Order: sequence, then structure tokens, then C-alpha cells
Amino acid sequence: MFWSEEEKSDEIAVPDNVIDVSFKINCKQIKLDHAWALTNAIGELLPWLKDDPKTAVHHIYIPQSGNGWVRSDNFDDEIVQLSRRTRLKIRVAKNRLDELMSLSSQTILVDDSPLTFGSAEQYLLSNLTTIVSRHVHIADTDDSEEEFLHQANQQLQTMGIQVRKMLCGKSHKLKTSDGFIKTRSLMIADITPEESILLQENGIGLYYSYGCGVFIPQKGITAVNSE
Repeated sequence: MFWSEEEKSDEIAVPDNVIDVSFKINCKQIKLDHAWALTNAIGELLPWLKDDPKTAVHHIYIPQSGNGWVRSDNFDDEIVQLSRRTRLKIRVAKNRLDELMSLSSQTILVDDSPLTFGSAEQYLLSNLTTIVSRHVHIADTDDSEEEFLHQANQQLQTMGIQVRKMLCGKSHKLKTSDGFIKTRSLMIADITPEESILLQENGIGLYYSYGCGVFIPQKGITAVNSE
């Protein structure tokens, strides 16, 4: 864990060169470990998606509990039911927006589950200075939290981001087309708004198009250990 105090910057206006597009979806159920199947299925409709460095398919967020149901951490085979309020978000560069919006009314198969895209809303990235990624994969750091943080810090410094506070959370194994990879959740706090936006626009680690290394705003510190 890295933790040093630094004076916060004033908020800035958020540019619209990279945005999040939130689709309504019609999908009854999906595997908890759905990242690879989801991105690959969308990639069949949008062949450029997996190679575009600014495009990332967010994992469909499944709350840990609700209405008496408790989600397990068995990412390998658990099936979860989706509500009508569930949304699918895709982060994309503005110049790809029209192509992405063509997904509306299209249906894909995620494993064996049909998923139909509905209407979509567009959101700017956040200028909050605490952000979190639920799944980050950095090669050759699977069993060492210290090495993971070191490599993450090096990537951030290469981007011009000065790390002040960085904290690992839970680790998971995600099923890919070539086997399993280990990911860790990662919270980064007290960076500047400019650094926050830069990191959200680019992510860190490998498999960005599959939703790894994608950062979202985090309003509290404790939640990083609960995902």
C-alpha cells in the first residue's frame, strides 16, 4: 500500500473526448464471469472494438446482495439473474460513438444467454480524485501484492501520474479464451482531477477492452475491499 498526504487540486471541467455509453439491456441472466464472452460477442458486431486502445466494455455490475440473495465469489460458474434496471456500459472515444450506437436493437449471445441492446445515454468521465478498478491484471505479478503495486506505480508514472495513495482489494480469477488470469481490485486516491481523467481515459494493465484496468469514481475507501 502507498499512502502519502498531498494537497488536493481544484475541480476542472471534464472533456468529452472519451465518454461512457450506458445501454439499457434485455437479458434475463448471465454468468458472473462474463467479461470475455461479452466483449467477444460485441466484437463480432464491431470488429474494431478489441483493438481500439480507448474502448473498454465494463463488466456488468452485480451487487453482492439484494432481496435476501447473496452473491458468491465463485466467478467460474455462477449464474446471476439481471433486473430490468441493469445497464451495460462501454467506454469509447468520441470519434467511435456513432459506430457504437449502432448496437441499439441488436442481439448478441453471451455464452448461451441472449442480450439485446436498447436505448443508450452518454456520460462524461468523473473528475473525482478517488477512483477504483474492480479488476486489474498486470503480467507476472499474480502472487505478489507488493510487486503488483510496484508495477502499477511504474505504469502510472509513465503516464505522468504521481501516486499518493494506492490500495489493493480482493483478487479474482477470470476465465479467458486461453485459461484463467488473476486480477486484483485497485483503488487510487488523492490524485489530481487531471490525473483522474487521464487514468480513466487509458486504464492500466492488460485486457482493457475486456473491462480490466477500467477505472470508475469511488466515493469511499472501504468499498474497494467489498467487491
